[in-house]
Amino acid sequence: MNRFNSSILLICAFLYSIFISFNQVELLYVLPIFFVAFCEYKSLFSIIKKLIFLNLFILMIFVVLLIQDSFEEAINIYIRTNMIVFFNLLLFSQSSGYDIVRALNELRFPKKVVSSVYFTLKMIQTLNDELKKIKMTLRARGFRANSSMFTYETYGNLFGHIFVKSIIKANALQDSFELRGFGGRIYLINNSKLSYYDVILLFLVCMLYVKVFV
Repeated sequence: MNRFNSSILLICAFLYSIFISFNQVELLYVLPIFFVAFCEYKSLFSIIKKLIFLNLFILMIFVVLLIQDSFEEAINIYIRTNMIVFFNLLLFSQSSGYDIVRALNELRFPKKVVSSVYFTLKMIQTLNDELKKIKMTLRARGFRANSSMFTYETYGNLFGHIFVKSIIKANALQDSFELRGFGGRIYLINNSKLSYYDVILLFLVCMLYVKVFV
């Protein structure tokens, strides 16, 4: 989401999620969602598909709450959960993850937190690339997934390979940075500027708090 400042996105995601978690749903609370959805209209369809997929898991929570609590409380939590998930999907739909690292750095988070998030994302990206290569190799060899024992063994070997690969890469990365005298901090250039999109989004989120506390 190039039109938004990454720091503002992180702040708004945190404030909105906390606010919705502890308040009953009202119509006013969907204004930030409408605004970001309007800004992200080009990728709105793919975001909604992701939300529908995630609802498979949210529905299980809803069923458990429905058994334990009243229908009104269960449906309220279900709606709030969807609002939080949808809002965050909209905010970070085009994020590679590294802009979050930049945001943490701009917000003066401890240097070890910033470095840990950065290297975690780097490792996830590396392992994801490794998984894609293995899947392409399996397809090239004519592998087709089914319910046979051979398929289960193949997937077991696949996940075992990735697990071992992650340990090897983590150790190699640690040795590399020790040789370079790494002091626990990565240096990033903070050149983000606020736009009127940031101001509007921050205003809409803060307005929710003003409505409750004023």
